[in-house]
Amino acid sequence: MPTSLFIEHAANGLAFYLNGDLQFDTADEAIYHEHLVVPAIALGVQRFPDTPLRVLLCGGGDGLAARDVLRFPQVSEVALVDYSPEVLELGRTVFKPYNQGSLTGEPQSALGADRVSVYTQDAFAFVAALPDACFHVIICDFTYPTSLEDTQIYSREWFQQVARVLVNGGVMSTNGVSIEQRTLGFWCLYQTVRSAALDVKPMQLSIPSFQRHGYGDWGFFLASNVAIDRSELESLSVPASLKALSSDWIKAFQIRQAVADRRYAVPVNTLASPQLLYYLLNPGSLTELSESSEVTDFLAVQETELCLAETPNLLALDAIVQVWLEQLHQPTQPLLPADVLLPAQHRYHTPKMTEEGLGYSRSLLNQIEGDRLLAALLERAKELPPKLAQELRQLRENVRSGQPFTYVSEHTNELMIMLMVTLLMANTATPDAVFAKGSYSGSGSSYRSSDGDGSFGWLGFWTMVIGGMWLWNLSKRDDQ
Repeated sequence: MPTSLFIEHAANGLAFYLNGDLQFDTADEAIYHEHLVVPAIALGVQRFPDTPLRVLLCGGGDGLAARDVLRFPQVSEVALVDYSPEVLELGRTVFKPYNQGSLTGEPQSALGADRVSVYTQDAFAFVAALPDACFHVIICDFTYPTSLEDTQIYSREWFQQVARVLVNGGVMSTNGVSIEQRTLGFWCLYQTVRSAALDVKPMQLSIPSFQRHGYGDWGFFLASNVAIDRSELESLSVPASLKALSSDWIKAFQIRQAVADRRYAVPVNTLASPQLLYYLLNPGSLTELSESSEVTDFLAVQETELCLAETPNLLALDAIVQVWLEQLHQPTQPLLPADVLLPAQHRYHTPKMTEEGLGYSRSLLNQIEGDRLLAALLERAKELPPKLAQELRQLRENVRSGQPFTYVSEHTNELMIMLMVTLLMANTATPDAVFAKGSYSGSGSSYRSSDGDGSFGWLGFWTMVIGGMWLWNLSKRDDQ
């Protein structure tokens, strides 16, 4: 989708938004960038004394992270790779007073920007083409992921590539997501970094501008292919000209225990089994968390548990159907949360919208005329497995006599659930079009009913039909 860039100017600075999300506010961006960059570079300097450091900066086209990398004279080379030429141009022009000319390449730059080489390229492809063990420090300064494609640079495969190009003892630092508003997403990232054989320490920071936008405390990860020890972090030497990294910065590794305990509840995010976007779209309720003030100091934690099991993508239709079927097979189990039964599919869906959607779904399903639906299915009885056709006939008799659904077979229940889920998901994707009628207007698209001058009124109908056929093939059994 097209990238939307917006700059909000203020008396003493500016705020930069990308696709509606705040990237930084010059009033407090130093909190973000100094905690992301300075500990990692300082640890690299300490681990590799008298060694010219090679640093890879992924993302960060605004030049602010590069500014803080270049504060260290021990850094001899910075490779910055960012896919957005528009952001890079802003980094060389509008943002120059704030990044101190880190991307301009001008010899007179106070930071010596001649040390920076800029590559306008996808970071994953760039890193995958690098030789092994070629960088001492890698900084990842990516934007908040809003699609499955975005989460690829937060996958296990990505962090494995990062680990591959780090020298032994090298350091990686990456921004995460909100540890308050997206707690399970934050721990999904944590477990994903760990799954790439990296020792990782999570950090939690309060950034006023992020708080004002409702993002909550933000999360970061400091990682290495060798263990990170408290004593070496306590002895780091940092530049004197910093604005936000105070002497007690190490407290950022202390996270409220009730929040820290949630880190075992999530699997890792992989390309084959993407999980992160689900947790970002469906963060779950944290109201049950203890109000205890006890904290977990992650510099004292030695992790042993790691969930590596392949978990289905709960944003996929077949996985949602499977959840419903599991509820059918275990009727004594309590109903799953709404965000599992009908998870949000788009970032603009709120928990309230999901709850309302379930209420609407119940109303929608109540409008289905079961007798007519069964009659339509039995018209195709010759194409159905004999056992299922007989069960559908029995179900029709049960419906006509008012007999409860609990008396019908498991196979028939499964079929009805799959049809219902397909109907609901089709309606979610194209509201009001499922029945090939009505009109809808949304962001960037609109259509009219089939008796008007448009043909998109059939989109939802065909979504349901195709989805139903696909699910039917998915559910076939040898004994039917």
